[in-house]
Amino acid sequence: MVKRLHLSSGAYALSFLLLLSFVVSCTKEKIRTDPTDEPKTPPSDLAERFLYGSNMGAYQGWSDEQLAELLMGNTAKGIAGVGVNSLRPAMYDHFVQQWGYDIRLNAFETYQQLGGTDHTVFLNGPTDAHREQASYCNGIRSQTFANLYEPIWSSAGKVNDNNYYASYVYNVVKTYGPYVKYWEVWNEPDYTNNWEATQTWAQTDPNPCDLPNFAAPIQSYVRMLRITYEIVKHLDGDGLVCVGGLGYPSFLEAILRNTDNPNGGSVSADYPKKGGEWFDCLSYHVYPMYYLGSNHNSDAAATALVNHKNAFQAVLDNYSYDGTTNPKKAFIITESNIPRKSIDGYIGGDVVQRNFLIKAAVQAQKAGISALYIYGPAESRPLAQANDPYQAMGFYQNITSGPYHATITSGGIAWRTVSGLLRTRQYDPAATAMLQLPGHIDGAAFYGADDESYVYVLWAKTSEASETASAQYSFPASLKMTTATQFDWDNQQTRVTSTLALTGSPVFIKP
Repeated sequence: MVKRLHLSSGAYALSFLLLLSFVVSCTKEKIRTDPTDEPKTPPSDLAERFLYGSNMGAYQGWSDEQLAELLMGNTAKGIAGVGVNSLRPAMYDHFVQQWGYDIRLNAFETYQQLGGTDHTVFLNGPTDAHREQASYCNGIRSQTFANLYEPIWSSAGKVNDNNYYASYVYNVVKTYGPYVKYWEVWNEPDYTNNWEATQTWAQTDPNPCDLPNFAAPIQSYVRMLRITYEIVKHLDGDGLVCVGGLGYPSFLEAILRNTDNPNGGSVSADYPKKGGEWFDCLSYHVYPMYYLGSNHNSDAAATALVNHKNAFQAVLDNYSYDGTTNPKKAFIITESNIPRKSIDGYIGGDVVQRNFLIKAAVQAQKAGISALYIYGPAESRPLAQANDPYQAMGFYQNITSGPYHATITSGGIAWRTVSGLLRTRQYDPAATAMLQLPGHIDGAAFYGADDESYVYVLWAKTSEASETASAQYSFPASLKMTTATQFDWDNQQTRVTSTLALTGSPVFIKP
């Protein structure tokens, strides 16, 4: 496995912290006295559909609500958006302790009004007063919460305020539960600068010295999963607890073989269950540029997302989370993208990025992944100045002024197209099989119950370091296809017959 050399959400987190005062001062909040009085749930026909998500960020002069408009669109203001229907903001302990738990209620209500649903929130960032004092490695202070091993509950249904993490989770979930489906425990707890160490985690527990983003024992992480699970299930039976943005299947294995027992993770009366019992969902991060070798093409990049999922599923299968002995875990990808520019020899470019985003959405659904959150809203530097791949990822070019001045990238247009055409549809494996696609062509069929029709996504597979590919495809006679409308990556429409001339850029075919 290739090293992950970034702390991806950290850049956004830092800018977010620097601009807290500005954002709060510029945003007048409408506060509900009790969020449980007005439960917000998505329409039942949309609840299980794929989420076309985006991570959040902080931009000078922009409130969270305005950024959401840029991502999800606002027809009343003539803002097209980029097709996002779910967001992944953080809800840091240090933020809510300073500003109050209900500080973002107005923002989440806006997200809902704009069509957002089933958001993902990651739980992170203790205040200094709530942060653990212990050092598990060479005087480096733990990053996690103090008092994790205080009782979770002080009495039936009443959280123990002395357990800082439990109290924090309880209040966040109680406040934002109506809007959130996925609760991520931490962000990239397995981030490391020592890739070689990851090769031992399947047999030996991770050394806190190798976990700069967590700096605590694996049992502490399992403890956080347990606390989150007990609280989420108490407050919101529909909420799902997720491991937070993992990169390494070996770290998952360490979670699964340990309880939250601080004495080596062994099973006891007080610690009866191992880590796999304390989460419903596996959130992972995958940046394909690290996994491609010389295959710098959009098909290889989209396949990397699925390969990563399969590696995690193989570990889960070994612990009987295979759908037979125990239920399978849900999967979401909470960070992924490739840059709009090739930097340091990594894959990159306008065409390959836009093709990747469409293919990634299709392949994720074919693989049973429930959501894909793209990193991030906008490029962090002007493209000509970008010297790090993460600076050239985003739906919009570098934002240099306030609302609503932003220039969409071709990747943003592609995401808007795939979401616009498929967001109310579901992948249909049987209909896909009926397409009888040859080995050099890929795609899928998506069924829409609203109009009882299909949309087919098709492309010629790319190879090596090229997006140039071509193939002829004819729909099987059994589908009785004569003419149809073809939508290109930018939603341009043409009428076509049952025989198509495909390229490496996906097209959408609606009979």
